[in-house]
Amino acid sequence: MTKQPFDLLTTRRLNCATAALLLFSTCAALTSSLSVPVAAKSPVSPPQLLRSSLGSSASSSVRELIPAKYRKRYQKWKGEYLRTEAGRSQWERYVHDPHFIITVAISSEQGEGAIVDGFVWDEAGRLVAATITLGNKLDSGYPSSINYPITCSLAPGNLPPEVKGNILAATKLAHEFGHLNYISKMDGRRYQLQNRLMVRYNEMFYSNGHNTHDPRLLELAQQMGGTPVSIEQDRESWAEVGAILYLVERLPELNHHARLPRPIRQAIQTYYLTYPDRAQTAN
Repeated sequence: MTKQPFDLLTTRRLNCATAALLLFSTCAALTSSLSVPVAAKSPVSPPQLLRSSLGSSASSSVRELIPAKYRKRYQKWKGEYLRTEAGRSQWERYVHDPHFIITVAISSEQGEGAIVDGFVWDEAGRLVAATITLGNKLDSGYPSSINYPITCSLAPGNLPPEVKGNILAATKLAHEFGHLNYISKMDGRRYQLQNRLMVRYNEMFYSNGHNTHDPRLLELAQQMGGTPVSIEQDRESWAEVGAILYLVERLPELNHHARLPRPIRQAIQTYYLTYPDRAQTAN
């Protein structure tokens, strides 16, 4: 896959960077993602379809293609996510949807991140298939607070050490399901149009000396409903709703009290102060 400016196109990556201190910073200039170094790949046996009590039967719409060497860690991450009603309802929503096929895979290429791609839409613009690829080190690494304010709040020291890896991995998985929920509600034709125009916008932006007042860029932004940076931030912030749903249920249970750890609670409060209309979505 060719990496585009702003890490856009029909795929988007949860890249891991050092957690920043500011929440919901506004990008006024070109931003870049921090790639995670990946070790050289070694030969592996072909992944096999997993079968479990929650969604990989022959009639299921969820396909889990997990290489044998990653199967144990994947089951831990998935099991942690399914400890919550939020996780189970998300999973079973796709398991029992005969009109949608979701594939879940693990790859060393994603490292500490994850990616959603393989989108397929029908003629009416309805999403009917997608693939979530998790990194083989999903249980480590913290993304930037700019696009991932909730996931970023799980930084070291905010969770008990014996569970923080699995909680982090499950939160990233929840974030990816948040993307699916958001994209499935969009008209696929508009989503694909945005992706095409973002590529054109970026090409012009670099060729015109980074002049955001270029009339051509202003016209593209009007057609897209924003700039590439603002659209990407909006998509990622919507996906963080999935992380919120998982964390607000799981962490109080984990700590045996009704309150979330303070940094995580503050991140969620800041999120809803910034996006008050989304509180209804997470209830």
